[in-house]
Amino acid sequence: MIDNIINKLLIKCNLGELLEKPTRVMGGLLNRMYKVKTTTGIYAIKFLNPEVMAREDAKENHILAETLSNIAKNNGVKALPAKIINNEILQQIEEHYFLIFDWFEGRAIQDEEITIEKSIKVAKELAKLHKIDFTEFKDKCKAYYDTTEINWDYYIEKIDNKQVKELLLQNINRYKILDKQAIKSLDIISKDMIISHRDLDLPNVLWDKNENPVFIDWESSGLVNPSMEVIDTAWNWSGGQKYFDKEKFRAFINTYKENNGELTNYYEAGKADFKAKFGWLEYNLKRITVLECIDEEEKNLGEKEVIRTIDEINKFDFYSKYMNL
Repeated sequence: MIDNIINKLLIKCNLGELLEKPTRVMGGLLNRMYKVKTTTGIYAIKFLNPEVMAREDAKENHILAETLSNIAKNNGVKALPAKIINNEILQQIEEHYFLIFDWFEGRAIQDEEITIEKSIKVAKELAKLHKIDFTEFKDKCKAYYDTTEINWDYYIEKIDNKQVKELLLQNINRYKILDKQAIKSLDIISKDMIISHRDLDLPNVLWDKNENPVFIDWESSGLVNPSMEVIDTAWNWSGGQKYFDKEKFRAFINTYKENNGELTNYYEAGKADFKAKFGWLEYNLKRITVLECIDEEEKNLGEKEVIRTIDEINKFDFYSKYMNL
């Protein structure tokens, strides 16, 4: 089915004829990416998640995200925005939606490949991004994080995977406390918001042949407290999802400051960051309880992400004392 739809997309966008079968590119946690070689070039075609696109504001959010990516690139941030074809960023074939990118020969790294030098480079790009004036788009952007408490007991009742249910039961009492604290902290820092990427973990940063970082996957972009994003990104780029290296964390924070980045309400921003992690956990709980799931592959991915995210949240909680949170 996907080959036929991509063929129709190529015809609509005048991108030539297929030279070989589209290749699925692994790595995305929400959408599905394909490498497509045609007579006019090589493209990365992102097949947007139908469950997400069924939401009322999904189309506008994707168009806004790629508009912000284009502006960031034009202001010197290393970014990879979607192509504008026929005056449109978002392409539609039947009930399916796509973003099309020129193929980029870069790669995402694994946690064990993070170096202090790479942390410093990402911090410099983030400081640069935070200086861009996106004020004209503020009315179109929403805060990324829900400020209501998660109904943990609801998911406990619905989950049929015994391993996932047991993991959640082991942590649920502490998570309820952390969730309440995060909501209070979000209220404190919500007066200081900017527009930024909001999801600069390792898969969303590609490294070019000169070992420079390029920011991709802007669909989560919107309003965020800058200190909260700095802490979250520094965590990712100090190995936080698998280990924690305080030297890499310090290098990230110090580099951001040295490049005129300001950190205010640092403690509250760190506590508020739990809400971002709980938000991703809840999304995957919805996947495995089939509230937001398109097929068995996505449900299995959701189960893996719930297990990984619980592990990350517990690490973040444990190591927060080393981050002065």
